[in-house]
Amino acid sequence: MDTPTAKDDKPALSISLDEALRKRRSIRHFTVQPVPMEILKTALSAAYLAPSPHGTSPWRFCILDSQEAKETLAAEMGKDFLRDMEAEGVPEEERTRRYQGSIRLLTGAPALIMASLSFAELDVYEEPDKQANEWMMAEHSLGGALQNLMLALAAQGVGSVWRCAPLFCPETARKALDLPADWVPRALIVAGYPAQQPAPKETPEPVLIVR
Repeated sequence: MDTPTAKDDKPALSISLDEALRKRRSIRHFTVQPVPMEILKTALSAAYLAPSPHGTSPWRFCILDSQEAKETLAAEMGKDFLRDMEAEGVPEEERTRRYQGSIRLLTGAPALIMASLSFAELDVYEEPDKQANEWMMAEHSLGGALQNLMLALAAQGVGSVWRCAPLFCPETARKALDLPADWVPRALIVAGYPAQQPAPKETPEPVLIVR
């Protein structure tokens, strides 16, 4: 007789990996239907199955559950976005177009998830190069966690897009959401039910060398 095992109380995702990979597309247009908190939490549980340096799981997530939080974040990051575009010499008309599009996306999306890193539990080195590599391992692992997150959303019928804006203004994003001091914002996952189903994704040929 098989030995009984503890039942996993987290909901299973009844979809194949191939289906999830192909359904995971960058979606920017959503219906107004809210995304249930349980779906977001299931996706975040999947994120924590990703590999991480020394098993530290240095990822930190903030779900923006209120319209006020979305608008505050969009407004504060938007100020930095406008400033940076002006410094880069982007024409005013183009600056306005990009800014307004960003504000619409962040304030109109049914769900936003801020992904941050905490380096507090990582190893500490005296050599700057070693320390930089230690931190880079955390950055690499965040990509794995976010892929898991977006695949789990796709498996539940929820579209998403990965926005890198927090990379350019981490302190602004942290203050806007009143996050803990050791949280370093790195990415924003914008999610919701797709307004239109995207075209099937072709499997690209990998750039590959075999020795």
